[in-house]
Amino acid sequence: MKRSMRLWWVLAIAACRTGGAPAPGHAEHAEAAEHAKAAEHGEHAEHGEHAGHDEHEGGEEEHAEGVVQLAPAALERSGVEVAQATAGALAGAIEVPAEVRLNPDRVAHISPLVSGQLLRVEVAVGDPVEPEQALATLRSVELGQARAELSRAGSLLGAAATNLSRQKRLRAEGINSERSLLEARLAWAQADAERDAARSRLLVFGVEGGSGPDLTLTSPIAGVVLDRHATRGENVTPDDTLFVVADLTGVWVIGQVYEQHVGLVTRGMAATLTLNAYPGRTWTGVVDYVGASLDESTRALPVRVELDNPDGVLRPGLFGALRLSSSPEGAATVTLVPDTAVQSVERRTVVFVPGAEPGQFVARPVTVGRSGHGQVEVLEGLAPGESVVTRGAFILVSELMRAELGHHDH
Repeated sequence: MKRSMRLWWVLAIAACRTGGAPAPGHAEHAEAAEHAKAAEHGEHAEHGEHAGHDEHEGGEEEHAEGVVQLAPAALERSGVEVAQATAGALAGAIEVPAEVRLNPDRVAHISPLVSGQLLRVEVAVGDPVEPEQALATLRSVELGQARAELSRAGSLLGAAATNLSRQKRLRAEGINSERSLLEARLAWAQADAERDAARSRLLVFGVEGGSGPDLTLTSPIAGVVLDRHATRGENVTPDDTLFVVADLTGVWVIGQVYEQHVGLVTRGMAATLTLNAYPGRTWTGVVDYVGASLDESTRALPVRVELDNPDGVLRPGLFGALRLSSSPEGAATVTLVPDTAVQSVERRTVVFVPGAEPGQFVARPVTVGRSGHGQVEVLEGLAPGESVVTRGAFILVSELMRAELGHHDH
């Protein structure tokens, strides 16, 4: 066992050395290394076989446990530093560029449901409007025909109903035949179906009744006319958007969070808006939406804050900044480590903690949460107060991978 441990230390020192002349007093180590090499190729004595076997078993144990062993000289050269994990919450705030935008739920795009010619336009851009207020009037041949068909179908239904009543009375008096009554019932049913079909065709045009070819376009919401594409005498179709009306009493503010701060942003965090147009004035709200992906052109993550705008000063298109508080009051306390401590090994997220022996480090799997301001939340696998490698962890990853390659070679 002593020979196995000595051989293990020799191989670890040989793997960690970066080159140069052998240090004094290493002749014994070199001799042990030669024995290990002979054991690996089957050119050994009985004690060499045992040494090679012990070395192989020890290497498998270290690899399975994710153990890295550095010799004192290699440890000094590596610059590895150890510190304690702390308890807390990610603190600080970030400021991101932002723009005031329309709330799509408060916008109406108004188009005619039937082709026609504009007779009158009642509003201009900037005019306030109320629900059901007239915006324009158009004349449509299609609409006139549909209304005429409905009127005709209604008249036919009335005549069929009158005839059916008469046939029922005559049948009750025994004057007419059962056949005449059945024919009257059938005529009424057909007239009723035609009336329903004519009414349905009229509903496609957005109206339920009326007469003549004229149609009045109205606003479905209260708001302000933001855009108008309507001129008197112009022929329009259902593909034309004639008016855009927006309710500006509530707006969206869209912030752009860049990659280095993405881990700090969550729904519900406090947000403060400042605008270039109104120095010294602020608006407060909360983040109610965080984008699922980064914008391909800006490489930023959109976040949204919905704000009330009773005085109308938050005009869509204004630019400013959102200050996002990344540590809202009452945030949960978790384990925090520097982001340099967290490494990836074989698709696992790990940190390195000191082992039982000097120069020994163990890769410990952890579950991480958010990151920012140079810190990472550790949700599982590490407790506050535990020692963890905070500098030089990438060197330990390299040594661990080298040990793995050596294991596969054996």
